[in-house]
Amino acid sequence: MENYNFYKEKIEKQYNQDLKEILTTLYITNEQGPSVSAKQLGIPRKAFIHFVNHYGLKPLKLDDIKKKVLA
Repeated sequence: MENYNFYKEKIEKQYNQDLKEILTTLYITNEQGPSVSAKQLGIPRKAFIHFVNHYGLKPLKLDDIKKKVLA
């Protein structure tokens, strides 16, 4: 868990935003996958997926996809 806190602090300091907001923008709004988003943030993919699960963003992304498909 220490490494995840390190990545969280690093990203929040770099972007001057809450990590959840940053992840939501990249993962849901910009429709980027975990690999692309992790690379953009400069963190391992595993750490990005940890944060997605921690903040419960996967169900939000799936809901967003469903809305776009059904629209």
